Amino acid sequence: MPANGPVNVTRQSIYAAIPILDIYAAYHIKKLRRYLLLVILVIVIPQSAMEFAVFGEMLDVFEPYAIVVDPKSDKFYQAIYVILWIPAGVAFAVIIIRRWSIEWNSRADAANVK
Repeated sequence: MPANGPVNVTRQSIYAAIPILDIYAAYHIKKLRRYLLLVILVIVIPQSAMEFAVFGEMLDVFEPYAIVVDPKSDKFYQAIYVILWIPAGVAFAVIIIRRWSIEWNSRADAANVK
């Protein structure tokens, strides 16, 4: 359920770093639609386009981790790219959820003062 008052910014940041809970964190501060749109436009589409443009194909979910074990693989550089892209996406999610949570708290505090 969306929060009625201030939210714990630290907890929201931790939720944003965990897949699926990031969606809950965005829903909790009533920013789910905006969050999903940003994630699709800033993370999913560019990452997919880059993989197809540079490497010609996308890797499966667990394939990058198996490829890194064998540096002689043809897809080694693509796997490194995917593995580096994931923390960048998580960092982006944490930053925007944290910023929105602080904004939510300032609005909740302003509503309680009046």
